[in-house]
Amino acid sequence: MYEYKVVHNWLCWTAGDKARKMEQCLNQFTAEGWEYVSQESVFFWGTDVGFYIIFKRLSSNNKSIQQ
Repeated sequence: MYEYKVVHNWLCWTAGDKARKMEQCLNQFTAEGWEYVSQESVFFWGTDVGFYIIFKRLSSNNKSIQQ
């Protein structure tokens, strides 16, 4: 069984700003053992202003069973 985490940021002013924020998010959560699943952009009036990133990892119940 997996547990999921959805991370979002809706205030990215430029493409570079969005890329930096996504990279920081990916580095932080993969270091904590989360696996990247998917990414979706957030649009407001046709302008790309942010993102959602979905992560997953084995739930703590499954980790104890497998060990």
